[in-house]
Amino acid sequence: GGGVVWRARDAKNYYIARYNPLEGNYRVYKVEDGRRTQLGTSDVKRSEGWHTLRVTMTGERIECYFDGRKYLDVSDSTFKSAGKIGLWTKADAQTHFDDLTVGGN
Repeated sequence: GGGVVWRARDAKNYYIARYNPLEGNYRVYKVEDGRRTQLGTSDVKRSEGWHTLRVTMTGERIECYFDGRKYLDVSDSTFKSAGKIGLWTKADAQTHFDDLTVGGN
């Protein structure tokens, strides 16, 4: 599986949205002081091939899309200011990334 990280302050403080094909889910978490808290989860049918992950955050609203369909819509105000972005994988995953796009106001 793999995912995207945003509004990262450091290795212990950030948001992450990730897809896990083994579990068949798409989840969004906040990691604060190294502690992960799940903000939302949705079942996603497992399928082979490339997939597209998209995350938008406006104010406190986080919307997470998988292959063009919105699966998660949650709110959180922990990290209010802009930060770094990143890509995430599990240690046991074989994940490839392509065509990363970042936008903002």
